[in-house]
Amino acid sequence: MPTVLGAALLGSGLLSATLAAALWTATNNPDANRRLSLVLLVLAGMTSVYSLGWTGRVDVPATVAFMPFNLPLALGPLLFGYISTLATGRGLSRPLLHIIPAAVHFLYLCAAISLPEGARAAWKDGPHDDVVKPLLEAATLASLTSYTFAGLGLLGRYRRWLEHERSDADRYAGRWLTRVLIALLATLVALTLVRLYTWFVAELETGLLYVWFGIWATWLGVEGWRYTERRFPVMPASPAPAAEPSIAPVEVHDAVPVAVPDAAAGPDWSEIGVRWRSQTQAAGWWREQDLSLSDLAARLGTNTAYLSRAVNEGLGMNFNEMINRMRAAEAARLIDGDAQASLMQIAFDAGFSSKATFNRVFRTVHGVSPSEYRRLGSQISQRARESEASGRLEPGENGA
Repeated sequence: MPTVLGAALLGSGLLSATLAAALWTATNNPDANRRLSLVLLVLAGMTSVYSLGWTGRVDVPATVAFMPFNLPLALGPLLFGYISTLATGRGLSRPLLHIIPAAVHFLYLCAAISLPEGARAAWKDGPHDDVVKPLLEAATLASLTSYTFAGLGLLGRYRRWLEHERSDADRYAGRWLTRVLIALLATLVALTLVRLYTWFVAELETGLLYVWFGIWATWLGVEGWRYTERRFPVMPASPAPAAEPSIAPVEVHDAVPVAVPDAAAGPDWSEIGVRWRSQTQAAGWWREQDLSLSDLAARLGTNTAYLSRAVNEGLGMNFNEMINRMRAAEAARLIDGDAQASLMQIAFDAGFSSKATFNRVFRTVHGVSPSEYRRLGSQISQRARESEASGRLEPGENGA
């Protein structure tokens, strides 16, 4: 059985290397894809010890233990760097600092494997197993833990930013990055359980863990390649400061100052928000699947800070929500007008970029799914249109 698993993991490693080469040459999000390419190579290296014949139940040979391919300390920073580069376009701050632990581990393995055979075995059975190995295992768990939670924090900020900036937020952070971090979290849990068992109970057959590494690498490579087709929106390092409305100057007539009424109070964001929403509705810009806050601001003749305040403060919702409400209203109108039209075609005609987003937003706005709405027909269509005019999406149900 170990031989079969070893052969399978060897094949997985070769596939990971092939996918890594393809990702390295991808043109969209090139910096992020190269980091993901390195992640695949690291995972292939982590399975190499099993491919070379070690199962975990017997003492690993010194030559296998010191192969300079098994570098788990590189996994966390590279995967977080991939997520960070996709979301912010900047990757890791001080990247050399993040990669130092893995570099030190690599140099240590190179030095250990270069020892004469007898000295190598003695070092492995003594200082390495007693001191270095437990420290490396603990450092790996600490590294994965810190980068997992850093990634979750970054993803949360990115999702919130997308909801305020993009009408198609779900195409980016809603699925892919979330699944990547869930897989990383699952790996962290599995490694933690294995390490606790081996530290306090006994050595453990770890074949399934290495199978998971191989499956994870293949999935990351295939799905990562699929997402090279789209260029991710880049979140700025810090939100742009909101532009403060200017105060109209005092007018002077015959040396008697007359202040412009309510000049210091600033714009009426509610009135402006309603007006700009009406313009957007009338122009049909909400039909564009990739409409962004900056696109709409330019068409309305304003800036993103003003538009954001008008939507957030004036309408009490975010940009993504405002646009998706218009799309849901149009979808209901199309369903009412054509009982035979495909719901997916209606979703795309209304500007939705995915079936999942269409169903979720439609249910939130109208209280039923699109198929239920069609089945119930006229008895709810009028009520749904009336509620759309005054309602709003609940937090977290904006299609992102």
